[in-house]
Amino acid sequence: MHETMKTSDNRNDILTRSYNANYGRVLGFVTSRINSPEDAENIAQDVWLRLLEYDKPISEDSLLPLLYTVATNLVNDYLRRLYRSRAAYSDMFDCADELDSSCESGIFARDIAKIERERVECLPQQRRIIYVMSRFDDKSVADIADELSLSFRTVENHLRLGRRDIRSYMAEAI
Repeated sequence: MHETMKTSDNRNDILTRSYNANYGRVLGFVTSRINSPEDAENIAQDVWLRLLEYDKPISEDSLLPLLYTVATNLVNDYLRRLYRSRAAYSDMFDCADELDSSCESGIFARDIAKIERERVECLPQQRRIIYVMSRFDDKSVADIADELSLSFRTVENHLRLGRRDIRSYMAEAI
């Protein structure tokens, strides 16, 4: 057990020194690849969190390449989610334009909105508040997190779960 503590302390010392020496470089690397300073800071912090959770041995020599590998993977994941959400919003707006073409589609849209509002009322309180702020008040995840004093990831997770619940309910209802 004493040996395990020594290894853990050594690992934490390596990570602490590296954080102090390389955080700015990692943040610059991430910022140069995405156009959101707030998201870049979150991703840069996530790099260090991932390293703290990393279960394989880390040495001074292997740490710098590992930092950039983790950062690259997190940036790629972020961009993949961003492009997917943009495509989904684009599809939604394309569908909305098609639905606006007749009186029947107006009635259909109101019915869908009613179904959505009914399902939103069934969400857990925190998830409902976050969903309503995002969907109907048009607030960003960062704004919601600040207003509710929650972490960005918590709001993002509640919003994802709320959207998934509403989508699956509406797919069955329609």
